Amino acid sequence: MPIKTSAKTHLPSKHCYGVKTYALKSLDKDLIELIPKTHKKRRNPTFKTTQIPRFTQVRKPNPYRLFKAYSKLKDSVILGVGANCGESLVRFWKLFKRLSCKNAIIATSPILKNPAFGYTQQPDFYNMIIWLKTKLGVADFWSFCAYLERYFGRERKRPFKNAPRTLDLDIIAFKNQRIAMGSLEIPHKAWSERQSVWIPLTHCN
Repeated sequence: MPIKTSAKTHLPSKHCYGVKTYALKSLDKDLIELIPKTHKKRRNPTFKTTQIPRFTQVRKPNPYRLFKAYSKLKDSVILGVGANCGESLVRFWKLFKRLSCKNAIIATSPILKNPAFGYTQQPDFYNMIIWLKTKLGVADFWSFCAYLERYFGRERKRPFKNAPRTLDLDIIAFKNQRIAMGSLEIPHKAWSERQSVWIPLTHCN
C-alpha cells in the first residue's frame, strides 16, 4: 500500500553533499560554519594568517597580504561563492566540477551560513571561498563566472536588488592585480566589509 505524503512533507536530499555531511560549528548567534566530514581526499594546504584583519586603512586592503604564504598565493585567484535558493550545498559541489574543467582548485574554505542582508525576507545564505589557479585572463575568467551563474539557473537580470539567487560568484582577487574595468573592480570593493567573505577567507587554515 503506497504511503501518502502531504505537500508540506520535506524530503531530505539523497545527494551525498547534503547538510548531514557537514559538522556544524556556531561562530555567533546568526553565523554557522559548516565543515565537511567526508571526502578527505581533498586536503587543503594550511593558509596561516599573518594577523587579525584590520580594515581601517585608507587604501583598500590586499587580501593576499593576510597570509604568510603570500609569495605562493599571489598568482592565484580568490573566488567568493554564495547561494540561498534550493539545495545550495549540492550546487557548490557541482560547481567544483565545472571549475575544475578549466582551472586547478587549490583549496576551499568551510562554508558559512549567514543571514541575508539588504532584503532580509529571504532564506539564509551559504558562502564560501575557493582558491584556484587559472590560465585565463581576467576578462575571460569573468565571462566564465557569468556563464556558470547562468548555467546554475541565475537570471541575467535580478528582479530587484539583493534578490535571492541560485549562485553568486564574486572575483575577490585576481593574481594580485588591481583592476578597474567597467563594473568590475578587483580586489572586490567590499570584500573586507562583508562577514560572508572575510570569515571564510581567514578560515582557510
